[in-house]
Amino acid sequence: MTAQHRLLILISVGLLGAMALIMPTTTAAPHLRPTPTSHIPIATAAPRDVYPEGEAGTAIIHEAGWMRPIKLPFNDDGWEDSPYITRDGSQIIFFYHPYPDLISAAEAITEEILADPQSAVARGIDGKLYISPRPFTERYIHPISQDDSPALECCAYLSQSGDLFYNSTRRSFELGESAPVTIYRNGERLDFQTGDTEGNPHYCDALDELWFDCPSDANLCVMENAAAQDFQGEFILAPYPINAEPYEEIQDSQAFLTDDCMTLYITSDRAQIGNLDIYRLERLAPEGQQWSAPQLFISNETPIAELSMTADGRELIFAQIFWREDGSPGIDIYYSRKIEEE
Repeated sequence: MTAQHRLLILISVGLLGAMALIMPTTTAAPHLRPTPTSHIPIATAAPRDVYPEGEAGTAIIHEAGWMRPIKLPFNDDGWEDSPYITRDGSQIIFFYHPYPDLISAAEAITEEILADPQSAVARGIDGKLYISPRPFTERYIHPISQDDSPALECCAYLSQSGDLFYNSTRRSFELGESAPVTIYRNGERLDFQTGDTEGNPHYCDALDELWFDCPSDANLCVMENAAAQDFQGEFILAPYPINAEPYEEIQDSQAFLTDDCMTLYITSDRAQIGNLDIYRLERLAPEGQQWSAPQLFISNETPIAELSMTADGRELIFAQIFWREDGSPGIDIYYSRKIEEE
């Protein structure tokens, strides 16, 4: 796998904080477009039968009945990543950064944030969570990212109980030093005492399971009885076939479970190391960690990742990497819906 491919995989799985704060570069930061300010009220979502429109994409959904994915209208020249669609399909929460190539601009971003944190926050170059109401044409800063201290925040997941789980680099700025990207819940950091990056949280209420990437983006971990232990309990490496062998070579990440916790979608490069696809697994018992063999669900010629789905299973979104004419990477968010019964 080339170094470029590995960097793109790291970013596509939502470890943007780690990458944006440590990646060296000699490329000058591009010009920034204005970003929405926190005082703009979030628009009312359109009815569920109002569907988004957009440019047709290249990804293939390997299940009958799904429309060809489209690029959502709120995508622009910036970096859109780590999408989550609410259960009722009314909103999408996602990471947005105004730089088109977040990899090459990382060093410049870090320097600007450290030199003038207030300006960095006002311009949105610390990277924020955004909300886009249906039909997903506009974006607004999420309330959790509306404070005046810098923190790169991404990878949101809203549980059935209304808890917002996400990743943040806030601890790095609070300590004034480098610190791993970690998981937050409703603004409070969850300390799993790993000393490593933890990413892409997903809490499944029905079985009280917290899933996340650990360490970094390499594998998936699960904490059982999570809320019952105030999210301070022991966790395990999710067993094979969720994490493919050899564990140290194959990336498995970004768990998304249906509300009954019985169907699991993951991002993996098990078919071709260096190119991510999305797989589906079924739980083989009412609880526990016995799962069916992964089935390819979405694939593409470039990496795709971070599937999210409405509660009725009829609408989905995901992130897709692309390369510009100058060879620089970008990432956009795509949408699909079921248009016929299976």
